[in-house]
Amino acid sequence: MVAMPITDAYAHCGLRKYKPVEDLDAVMDRHGVARTVIAEHLGEYDNSYIESIVKKRPDRFAGVFLVDLDAPAAVDDITRWTKTGAFRGIRFTSASVLTHRRLWEWSAQLGLHLVVSAPFPAAETAAINAFAADHPRTTLQLTHLGGPGFEKRPNIVVQISGMHKEAQMPYSGLEKRIGALYDTLGPRRLVYGSNFPVMVEEKIYAAEIELLRTGKLGIPAREMGDVMNGNAERLWFGKSSVRAGSLLGAVLA
Repeated sequence: MVAMPITDAYAHCGLRKYKPVEDLDAVMDRHGVARTVIAEHLGEYDNSYIESIVKKRPDRFAGVFLVDLDAPAAVDDITRWTKTGAFRGIRFTSASVLTHRRLWEWSAQLGLHLVVSAPFPAAETAAINAFAADHPRTTLQLTHLGGPGFEKRPNIVVQISGMHKEAQMPYSGLEKRIGALYDTLGPRRLVYGSNFPVMVEEKIYAAEIELLRTGKLGIPAREMGDVMNGNAERLWFGKSSVRAGSLLGAVLA
C-alpha cells in the first residue's frame, strides 16, 4: 500500500536558531513528509534564509515571514518581503490583532495568509473572529490547537501541532481536546503541523505522525487525507490558492 503523502503546515529552521534546512529536509525524507511550510521563528526579522530555501525548491517548501511590528517601517517591510514572491504568509502574535491591526489589514490586502501564534485569550479571540468576518477571503491559521470560540469563521483553520509543548507521549490527555476540535471545525479546517525541531527528539516527530495517521488523537484515521495533506497542500501549495503578492499591483496602483 502506498503511504499517504504528508504536508507539514508549520515547522522552523534557521542559521541562528534551530536547525538548518538540511536537517529539516532529511527528517522529512525519513518520515514521508512531501512538503513543509517554514515559519520564521520569533525574534528573527531577516527572512532571507527562508526566502532562499523557497525560491530554490518551491514544490517542497513554502514560507512564512516575520517583521518587527513596532518598527517605523513595518508596513514597508511587509511589502518588501511580499514582493520577493517567496512567501505566502506572515506570522503574527495573537495579541497584535489588538495592538497592530493596521498591519493585519495591510497583510490581508496583499493576499497573505496570516499565521497567528497561540495562546488565544478571550479578548484576542473576539478580535480575531471580527477580523476574519471582515476579511472572508483571508485565511487565518492558528497554531498549537488554537482555542475555543472559532467555530463560526470558515476562513479560520487550526493546526494540530505543539502537543509536545503541553503533554507527554502518547498525549492521552489531549485526545478529547483534539477530538472536540474535529467535532467543532470538521476535517477541512484542521491542518497538521510538526513544529519541528521544538520537540527536540526525532522519535517524537515520528510518533506524532503515527498517532495522528492511525486515528489515536481524536480525529478519525479516514480524515487524515485532508488533515495531514490535502488542506495544507491547497492552502500553501495549490495553484488555485491566493498567492502572496498577487494583489500587490492592484493595491499599490
